[in-house]
Amino acid sequence: MARLRFDLDGIPLDDEEGRTTAILRFRTTAGLVLALPESVDVTVPWGDLDDASVDLSRGRITVRFAEAARARYRWLGAARVLAGAWTDRHVLEAPPR
Repeated sequence: MARLRFDLDGIPLDDEEGRTTAILRFRTTAGLVLALPESVDVTVPWGDLDDASVDLSRGRITVRFAEAARARYRWLGAARVLAGAWTDRHVLEAPPR
């Protein structure tokens, strides 16, 4: 079996209404890189986010935008929080050997 690792690239992030708004790409020192549905990558600086978290037990990603930053990102619409779930490539009962 190939070495397994957490792979968060490509996770669809939905707004509070369930509309896919962005796709998680990368975490960089400059900020969080999101792909927009128009196939454009946008780097959201860390200062524009109140929180960006990964819940390992539930397999959930949550990105919460700072109130002051929301006006800079028209593609957010009325959304304040984007969330998504990742699907593991393998179901593991125990760590691989």
